[in-house]
Amino acid sequence: MKHSRSLVGSLLALSLAACGPAPEPSAAKPQQLAVATSGALSVELLTRGPLVVGQNRVFYRVTKDGQAVPHAHLAQLPVMKMATMQHACPLMNPEHTPNADGLWEGLLVFTMASTELDSWSLKVNVALEENGASEALDFGELSVGDSAMKKVVTRDAKKIVLTLGYPNAPHVGSNDLVVTAHQAKDLMMMEYVTVDDLVFTVTPEMPSMGHGASGSVNPVRGEDGGLYRGSVVFSMAGDWVVHLDVGANDAELGTFDFALDL
Repeated sequence: MKHSRSLVGSLLALSLAACGPAPEPSAAKPQQLAVATSGALSVELLTRGPLVVGQNRVFYRVTKDGQAVPHAHLAQLPVMKMATMQHACPLMNPEHTPNADGLWEGLLVFTMASTELDSWSLKVNVALEENGASEALDFGELSVGDSAMKKVVTRDAKKIVLTLGYPNAPHVGSNDLVVTAHQAKDLMMMEYVTVDDLVFTVTPEMPSMGHGASGSVNPVRGEDGGLYRGSVVFSMAGDWVVHLDVGANDAELGTFDFALDL
């Protein structure tokens, strides 16, 4: 009997452990995508996956004469070259010091995918001193895949580019959520500005099961370059749709759906 009770207790403990919250997946380690050099200066471009339409966290490792550089100003210059014109995309440049891993982290928000005729290229201007001379390093052409993580909303006859992204791989439980909102300064679309007065409501739904999940936090604008940060909860594995309601000044601008499969 004592052995049976011990066995039952062990099984119960395992069962309770299995029903606990799913562990949050660790972020993938950035991998080298390209390298650009100018004399003794070298910059590596790293990403955690393929570049796609929407939000892309990018990382840079800067060295000079083979030694890590402790301080630098990096300005990203992405350009889409088309047959008759060219344009840029929304972005956030890195801070002036690297993170704990020695990498400068930035954000590129690609607005369209690469094609055989239209291609993205990337240059980065690097200045090692405050107000010092900068060097332009060219990473050449980049392959950008398509995705459904970018939407366009129109307000006052002007287009606002919206993207939704997850800083970490989506998983069962609470997930950090980032929404970007940008508007081109002119018809040339070579420079974008953040749109800072939007109001978002996020609602997760599992269509196949006919239910949602509670506990999500609506994205609000932070102080880091105009990003809207919140969270969304997925209560189980399967197919999900994140409904994002967009408004401004008490006016509804639309609802956009972002699907994913856990």
